[in-house]
Amino acid sequence: MENINLGSAENPIILKNKHQDSESEKYYARHKNGEVYIHRPLLQIHTKNNHELDKDDPESGLFAFHKLRDDQDCFTKNVISNPHLQPLEIKVLLALNELFQEHSSCEMVYICSSNKVNLDNFGDDYGFWIAEGNTETLVEVNNVPLYQLLGKALNTIISNEKLNKILIRLDSFHYISVTPVTFENSKLGISQKHNRNQRAYLKIIQINELMDFKNLTNIWLAKD
Repeated sequence: MENINLGSAENPIILKNKHQDSESEKYYARHKNGEVYIHRPLLQIHTKNNHELDKDDPESGLFAFHKLRDDQDCFTKNVISNPHLQPLEIKVLLALNELFQEHSSCEMVYICSSNKVNLDNFGDDYGFWIAEGNTETLVEVNNVPLYQLLGKALNTIISNEKLNKILIRLDSFHYISVTPVTFENSKLGISQKHNRNQRAYLKIIQINELMDFKNLTNIWLAKD
């Protein structure tokens, strides 16, 4: 019997574009499967002298990682040098990066809900499948809600609602890429018209590794 659970081999979750980098990657991400290229507005608004015009949309400048100086171990520097992050956002981001390092991974499926979630309703017997371009791979699912994991790591109480708002901002700064596990983001549902307000109990979170290899410390605009 066919298994069409979200995250199954028959219905993997399509990752939203992860990088804003070279022209070829931008073109590919914009046009593959009719998908729309996703901009990271906070990254663009709060940085200087690093935008290049999009030939398909001359009025919109895209942040270009490939213009930045190559460096090593930049992630923490790129976080703490950003004057537009709130203290809790910085703590969450650094703790999240540590979680990924502990698992030797740059992506994972997390429970992002305070409701009880039955993980048996997702994936298949092999695990949880994601798709990026023409490649489909298995990704680990953490069975502890993310707000609990980070609350323990930071020795504080953080609500799931507050955390989800923080994740949206961190994604918009492109430190992470967050793909909600919903039918609209699945292989079977991505081309269909549907309710844009679908609730996502699980989210695929990826660390943007370019934030570790590109130095942004000198391009942040000053905070008003």
